[in-house]
Amino acid sequence: MTTRPQTRAPGLIHMIGALIYDWLILIGVLMVAGFVAVGFNKLVTGQDAIAPGNPLFVLWNIGIIYLYFAGFWLTKRQTVGMRVWRLHIESTNGRPLGWMHCTLRFLTALPAWGLLLAGILWRYTDRERRSWQDRASWTTLRHTPKVKSGKSVRQNKPSA
Repeated sequence: MTTRPQTRAPGLIHMIGALIYDWLILIGVLMVAGFVAVGFNKLVTGQDAIAPGNPLFVLWNIGIIYLYFAGFWLTKRQTVGMRVWRLHIESTNGRPLGWMHCTLRFLTALPAWGLLLAGILWRYTDRERRSWQDRASWTTLRHTPKVKSGKSVRQNKPSA
């Protein structure tokens, strides 16, 4: 019988590592999305470039970023970076995550990370170790530590 490893609140290094990993992936995703947007712009306006600060292009990029995070949170409860660092999101009521959880988490992530990590460091004063985005979205971030396995025993096949 195998037991499920106990989860716990992740440390700051795990959270930053997952965020860096996800942003490296997002840079590539945004580059591809940018090529699509420029191609569409060329078809519609005939111009080879999108004007700097174009509000539609800004909204396009924010939408791509939102869909990256929300899509992974809804389907797998973790992004690619979170998977590498063994993090996952759970709803506080035990139900599956919904669009509202993801939207609230996404909207509160920028202030939580952007205000000198105030919303993230809040976890160390919170009795449930939940950050601003956890509180706002009724979710919690969990870390599953590596399970130390014993040495595997090789079975020798009898020689014929």
